[in-house]
Amino acid sequence: MFKKTIYLLSLLIIAFPANAKQIKQEKAIPRIDQLSPPYLSTILLLSPCLDISLLGFPNSDNDDDTIRMVDEERAKYPANTCNNSALANKLFKARFLQYSTITLVNDPWNLDIEIVKQNKLISQCKDTACLDKVLDAIISQLYPLYVNPPLPPSPTSEELCRSIDDLSNDKKMDLVIKKLVARLSTDDNCGSKDFSNFGDNPIDEDNSKPHTNVLFYLCKSNIGDLFTAQCKTFGNQVDAETWIYLLKPNMKPKLLFNAYSGPDYNLDSTCNGMPDFVTSARYSNAERQIVYYRYNGEQYDAAYSYNALYISRDDNGNDMAVADLIKKKEIICK
Repeated sequence: MFKKTIYLLSLLIIAFPANAKQIKQEKAIPRIDQLSPPYLSTILLLSPCLDISLLGFPNSDNDDDTIRMVDEERAKYPANTCNNSALANKLFKARFLQYSTITLVNDPWNLDIEIVKQNKLISQCKDTACLDKVLDAIISQLYPLYVNPPLPPSPTSEELCRSIDDLSNDKKMDLVIKKLVARLSTDDNCGSKDFSNFGDNPIDEDNSKPHTNVLFYLCKSNIGDLFTAQCKTFGNQVDAETWIYLLKPNMKPKLLFNAYSGPDYNLDSTCNGMPDFVTSARYSNAERQIVYYRYNGEQYDAAYSYNALYISRDDNGNDMAVADLIKKKEIICK
């Protein structure tokens, strides 16, 4: 698969050194006054009791929409929750652990199941004593995972492809491949401009295919021969449109995956015999969209996605992110 450099996810996941067990490092949770989320909805998700005017949002006395959003979010909790500063801080701590830990694990769809259960317990509380007890349980459950998350995926993780394939001796398949490359090199896809002379293009170092605008590979996988292609990039371009096709004799190439941000890392987990993978697309310096794909038996489908929002920076200068705008789809793995 495509080998993108580690920095694509380095701001989203914390990689521990090999001797991490020998280094005692207490990982901090930010204070409420350190928050700087870009969206009001994110602030209310993490800390509904916070005086949002302190963060530069419109004064709620003069903004009907803001009043409505704040009232609706606070109504989800027992009366007097925001009158108890200790409880309000505990609510923030629990919420932060829930949505920051999602950005640290490699299988967020599994953690999400636990968070849904936790939030159901919160919604069932009718008084602050119940809420206090539930929040303590959430913090106890998630803090160890937040402090010591699993190792992030790396380029050495299990690949989609088992081995490189050579179909050049198969005239029918060779023709299919040439047609695919020609179609992807058109203006509607990777463009017709010739990028072969861009010497400073790191992804274009292989000049074995200088007359195409796609880099493509052929390999064997658990489900058959795969054709993977990515538009050539140049300059400081990072993301490029990516395709994965399944090739079978006497059959039209079957599209398994297509997205502007190609697979960044394959994961150790699998579904229906094929590895899961994750993509990362930058929206801004403070926001990325992370999408986890799983093979549903027919094609790769987006199983879990979220926007990773950078909300704070700890005392050591490390960016802290939380998952917001979560979307999920159950993929049945057999």
